[in-house]
Amino acid sequence: MSLRIRSAAPEDCDGVAAMVRDLASLAGVLAGTTAAILAREAFGERPTIAILVAEDGPDLAGFLIHQDTFSTWRGANGVFVVDFFVRAERRGEGIGLALMAEAARRGRAAGARFMRLDVERHNAAALRLYERLGFREVDHSFQMIEEDGLRRLAENARARAADRYGPSVP
Repeated sequence: MSLRIRSAAPEDCDGVAAMVRDLASLAGVLAGTTAAILAREAFGERPTIAILVAEDGPDLAGFLIHQDTFSTWRGANGVFVVDFFVRAERRGEGIGLALMAEAARRGRAAGARFMRLDVERHNAAALRLYERLGFREVDHSFQMIEEDGLRRLAENARARAADRYGPSVP
């Protein structure tokens, strides 16, 4: 095994997008991410994510997508693991640990003082891995508003602000 953990390059986005689809299928959902979206978000004019890949020769064995985050409670910068995946046939080889360790190393170098992630409650293998790595469950409820709801919220908030404060509210 000649495993190497490295930053993804634009040409890796097809392989990473395929693994994102594999990850999503494990959760019973259809991934909306494409190689073009990954390339735009990681390598575009204003990158919002960073991608690490586990490369073994010409093949990608896994990936980790992360982004910077900030905790007001901690008063500290952190690393948020957006998605993390190792191909089924490569699990148990330490690839997940290598990806997480590299994300932690890069985060620490950038001033991060914590790392966080979300995990499906039914994903027992991932929960065991995260516990071995030192993660602990935090009693939070994960909440999300989808695109249509987000649009309605923004429109309603603007209308309510204009009613309350006048039309000069941006």
